Amino acid sequence: MSSDPRSRSFYAISAALAGIVFVAAVEGLFAQTASKAEPSKQPDTFTGTTVNLSPGAGETLSIHILRWSSEADRDRLAAAFKEKGDAGLQAALEAAPTLGIIWSGENLGYSLRYAHRIALPDGGERIIFATERRLGAWSRGNSWKAAGKQEAPDYPFTLVELRLNRRGQGEGKMSLATKVTFEPDAKTFALENYGSAPILIKDVKRARPAGGAED
Repeated sequence: MSSDPRSRSFYAISAALAGIVFVAAVEGLFAQTASKAEPSKQPDTFTGTTVNLSPGAGETLSIHILRWSSEADRDRLAAAFKEKGDAGLQAALEAAPTLGIIWSGENLGYSLRYAHRIALPDGGERIIFATERRLGAWSRGNSWKAAGKQEAPDYPFTLVELRLNRRGQGEGKMSLATKVTFEPDAKTFALENYGSAPILIKDVKRARPAGGAED
């Protein structure tokens, strides 16, 4: 990146304009979806803090899922992944509709292109979602990386898996440190060897509207 003040100013202005366009698009999506849903319907919202990343640790994440992937959406993504691997999944994510947004400390957010949830026998749940970009992409070339993971996958997208207990609290892991797979039985994308992957999001909580009912 050039140190020319004019270059820095141009970058800042471009990022600001892109942010305005991005926010407007997401707000339009929220309004469009809300008009088709019940007035009391609120996005599924989760928060957490990134850990064990370098760079990228200490970021507060706010995840808003407006709607979940349909079976047809999942089938299209799964077929692309099966046929063309990571490149196929990347292209399919780019073409998929926006289902929500992730906010971090960066100027811009990340569109969610895949979102799926699985109820667990103990009353908890798995929340799995993906973006078409690598988290940290808006940090001027400093894409987030798992600390100490020399052989971590270098995906252009990011898949996140949260595991929550019945109180809506838990942890999260990401494809920044482990491979992406597809689970035929659960019919969802997931992280390979989830148990041995490092925790990359701590203090995960499901946020509910004040006085809201349990799902």
